This record gives sequence, structure tokens and C-alpha cells, in this order.
Amino acid sequence: MLSLKAGTLHARAGKRGVAMNLLLDVSDCMQALLVLEDGTAFLGRSCGAEGEAIGRITFDTDIFGYQAALADERYRGAIVAFTYPQAGNFGINAEAPAHALPAGIVVHDMIYTPSNWQCEKSLPAYLAEQGIVGIEDIDVRALVAHLREHPGTRAALSTRTLDAKALAARLSAGKGGGAHA
Repeated sequence: MLSLKAGTLHARAGKRGVAMNLLLDVSDCMQALLVLEDGTAFLGRSCGAEGEAIGRITFDTDIFGYQAALADERYRGAIVAFTYPQAGNFGINAEAPAHALPAGIVVHDMIYTPSNWQCEKSLPAYLAEQGIVGIEDIDVRALVAHLREHPGTRAALSTRTLDAKALAARLSAGKGGGAHA
């Protein structure tokens, strides 16, 4: 069983200049921080809009359904962690919702150059247009294990505040958040 100590910061081995996707130049990528209400924090890279989202955090186990999840009422105002290792392989097509419902998304590896004949734009471009904050390059398996042990957890996801204690304080005070903060 995996155990995460509250108040710990999880960063991928301090490799801030090395991406999971070796074709991606991350030298100028903005960092992002995900903090759970117990103080557990994950440092990664931004893969959506700049900003901050505060709300309950949940996870989606569907392999192909990231586009459908963006229109799912269950995820309105939530931060959604996708358990499949990559998101954005197929891009966004014409069936994408005009207004996505999650406040934020969490992925392990975001695909910036999708490969599908129906693709109209990449998932990161869509998230930026919709104002949805995203984080990638974190250990989603550890996050989901933690969420299974602590259902109903609230979280804060930010590209503006990279201080875990300050973001945890905003979360506990209930400041910010809602859909597309």
C-alpha cells in the first residue's frame, strides 16, 4: 500500500528540465502546483490555461474519454485526474463541448501534437481557450492511490502560486476556485 505523508511535496526526481515526452522542449514551460487539503503537494508543468482552480478532486479511469469527460456533469467545477498515462493523443474534434465543465485537469503526460484525421486542435490549446488550468508530469498513480484512501478530497491547482503552504491556506480558507478560476 502506498502512503503519502501530508505536507510532502512530490516532484518528479527534481527533473524540471526533462519531460516525459522527450520530443517536447520544456525549457520555457510554466510550472504548476497541485495541493490537496491535507497538504500533500505535487509540482509539475502547466498544460492548460494560466490561473487557479479550487474544488473537489476526482479521477477518471476511461482510456479514450478525455473529451467526453470535459462535458460530463459529474465533473462540473471539479479537478479531474486522468489515470491513463497520456491525454490528448486524438486532439479535440468538432464534437467537443462548447463549454467544458471541469475547473482543472491532471495528467501524467500531455500530447501537444495529436494524431487523428478528425482533430481540430490540441487538448492543451482547447484547455487554454476554455480557461481550464492543467498540470502534467506528476505521479498520477500516487495521487489516485491517495484519493482512493481519502474520497471527497478538495484540492487547489495553480500556475500563479507555487508555494504549497500558501496554496494550502487558500484551499482551507475556501478562497478562489469554482469552474475556470
